Amino acid sequence: MQGKADIKQQLFAKITQWQQSGLTQKAFCQQNDIAYHVFHYYYGRFRSKVNAPSSFIKLQVASDYVSTHTELVLPDGKRLLFHQRVSADFLKALIS
Repeated sequence: MQGKADIKQQLFAKITQWQQSGLTQKAFCQQNDIAYHVFHYYYGRFRSKVNAPSSFIKLQVASDYVSTHTELVLPDGKRLLFHQRVSADFLKALIS
């Protein structure tokens, strides 16, 4: 009987094969006899593991308050825009 870790490793390997195949997820699952919902579940876990930040980015703020228009760009490309004064402590709490 296979353990969860074994199944996870096998599915992660299949996901890597799918990425190189050029097929849609559904077509790959059909060709490899994998239930689509199982593949999709492990693909979500795979993406979380692969996209996890590998290092911490230190936020340095020169003063207690940031200017009236502040933009914080996150590692995944999402942007937070503030159109009012924001304290450095608030920004630190936001990203921690």
